[in-house]
Amino acid sequence: MKKKIFSICLSVVVLVSLIAVLVPGCTGGGDTYELTMAANPAAGGTATDETGGSPYEEGADVDIKAVPADCYRFVNWSAPAGTFGNSTAAETTFTMPARDVTVTANFEAITLGHFKFYDVDDTSTPPPIGTEVQLEDQFGAITAMVQEAIVFGNAADKVHDDVLTPMSDPDHHLTLYRLEYEDDTPQYWVVGVKNQFGDNQELTVTGPSWLAVPTTKAGHEEPVCLDHFLVYDVVPQTYEPVEVELNDQFTQETVTVYEPYFFANPVKKTVGSEVTKIQNPDDHLVFYWIEGESYETSVQFDNQFGDEQTLALTDPVLMAVPSEKISFMKALDHFKGYVAEDETGLPIEEVVSLEDQFGTVNAMVGFAQFFFNPAAKLHGDVETLILNPDHHFTVYNLFCEGDPQTWQVGVTNQFGEDQVLTVEGPVALAVPTQKLVPGDHEPPVGLDHYLLYAVTDSLPMEVEVSLQDQFGVEPEPATVYAPTLFANPVKKTLGGEVTEIVNPEAHLVFYPINSAGLYPTPVLVSNQFRDEKVQTLNLYGPALLGVPSGKLFFNPID
Repeated sequence: MKKKIFSICLSVVVLVSLIAVLVPGCTGGGDTYELTMAANPAAGGTATDETGGSPYEEGADVDIKAVPADCYRFVNWSAPAGTFGNSTAAETTFTMPARDVTVTANFEAITLGHFKFYDVDDTSTPPPIGTEVQLEDQFGAITAMVQEAIVFGNAADKVHDDVLTPMSDPDHHLTLYRLEYEDDTPQYWVVGVKNQFGDNQELTVTGPSWLAVPTTKAGHEEPVCLDHFLVYDVVPQTYEPVEVELNDQFTQETVTVYEPYFFANPVKKTVGSEVTKIQNPDDHLVFYWIEGESYETSVQFDNQFGDEQTLALTDPVLMAVPSEKISFMKALDHFKGYVAEDETGLPIEEVVSLEDQFGTVNAMVGFAQFFFNPAAKLHGDVETLILNPDHHFTVYNLFCEGDPQTWQVGVTNQFGEDQVLTVEGPVALAVPTQKLVPGDHEPPVGLDHYLLYAVTDSLPMEVEVSLQDQFGVEPEPATVYAPTLFANPVKKTLGGEVTEIVNPEAHLVFYPINSAGLYPTPVLVSNQFRDEKVQTLNLYGPALLGVPSGKLFFNPID
């Protein structure tokens, strides 16, 4: 079976009953009766008496009409008495009983559901669309060219562990197209998601690479309340396969679900002067690679990129699962830190103003203390790769004005979801640095400065990990101990030059490591200090592991 990079969008329709409350009215002479119209839920739409002559005599036929609100559909009529011409028709008649009565139009919400995606046969792929689009989602904005269709998705029922998730809307279909755009430098985000496969899934995603487009399949109505989705590739990770049953408009079968393959945000799309806004900003999709029975068919459809399009489809390859996005931040690497000595033996002696989420300090930058390479990490079965090979730090100690501050900070990372640290400081400044030798590296782009605090209290820990950085692979796993430093991204002002925070949600926790010492090793580096001249640092160690972390809370301690 061929793997192809593509994405899946899912639409789930969650049924929400709309209940109309029947309220007795005053009958006056007793031969006419009040008719009250209601909608359930109230936000689902409107119910109206088109005849408009209440009160009515017993047996009177009244024309009634239900109109759903955006992202709702009409389900049926209900009443405690009386009869309907057709209780499932939005426009029908109601025959009055001999009593006051409320007639309720019941609506259901149209929500995002599961999708089953099929591969497009390469031999029949239509030519690229070639349309320019502007796309804006929660990660940013791009201008791109829409290219060929990659996969096509049907709405599907899913049964997992005997739990049925019904098809959201049989008219919901998505076509996934490849995107091309000029600024294709890889960008990475870490996204926390929650769905039926887990409450705390952490995905590292890159892109975007694909656009999922709502599509009208021949024989179906136009999809309602289904967003466009901007789709990102998921960096490969270990995932335990599971089996689910999928029932879509083509087949019913049990498939094996493998690793997450794509992640999708709802996206605002602009083509020329036509703007398609986001309807459901909280809807997200995670696409999982699936393996099922080979299946061949063709599909005819219309969407905003053309009418009467035809695709030949083959194997089922993806399942898109509605997911809650819990958190997201620009992806930050793990860092392997070495004790550093500036060959000059001199401090920087530059005065900087530093502002982070704890406050503002003025400080004198002192001696180089550590140098950090990005590092790949293997912890148990979880492998974390290097995402930004040009990201390096030099850490300098600080001489700060005023008394140190103390904080209690809650953090979460791969070593624990509820670590509580007591920190004091600040004590040091991590400065983005270009490593010139060894290696051939560009200046780091999108890497923040970090203000470091000493960890004075935390729970003990002792964990083994395998680390690999640009100096090589440690021959034996490193032992990781309780953290000693915590870091906030920081705004830095040096002279008249201000360096703003790029990624305010990304924090680092530094853990001491005990591993083989193979150095001293000289490195040539360049950063904003020493008039941007080349500095030579002699490295010893390694000594620290910097781990990207989410900050859950922070409280000052008096």
